[in-house]
Amino acid sequence: MPHLRLYVPEEWLREDFQRATGFDAKKLLHRLIEVVANFRMENAAVDDQGNRKGPDMVPMINLSNLKHAIVPLYFAHVGGDSTKGFLHCTLAAGNDTPGRTAAVRRRVAQLLGDEIDKFVGALPGLASVTVHVQDIDRDRGYSTTAERQKARDGR
Repeated sequence: MPHLRLYVPEEWLREDFQRATGFDAKKLLHRLIEVVANFRMENAAVDDQGNRKGPDMVPMINLSNLKHAIVPLYFAHVGGDSTKGFLHCTLAAGNDTPGRTAAVRRRVAQLLGDEIDKFVGALPGLASVTVHVQDIDRDRGYSTTAERQKARDGR
């Protein structure tokens, strides 16, 4: 299952910061969910004869499976300077979907970063915005509740 996390300095989640700056992490997260949900990539699925199965373009993720959260960061500074904060966004999406390549993940990282930059504008204290679109690879230590349950039940 894909997941989207927005890491935000905890003091930026407080109502007084929101009133003073207009920054609303929940609105930003909802915008990022929309961006990810609307992103389309080339359909690389093929049948046994090598013909494309389905439409030319497909969603990168299944929105109904997307887990998302705001993660508050404590003592989150840049370069040891307590007046400088940062935002970090992580999207983890498995490589088990044909076409979800490193190039696609790079495009999504750029798109999410651009959206965050537009949303935050000149937010006071913001020194850095980073985005990481990760590859979930079950062969390298990723498991889900459903997979573990199947293994325990012997299916």
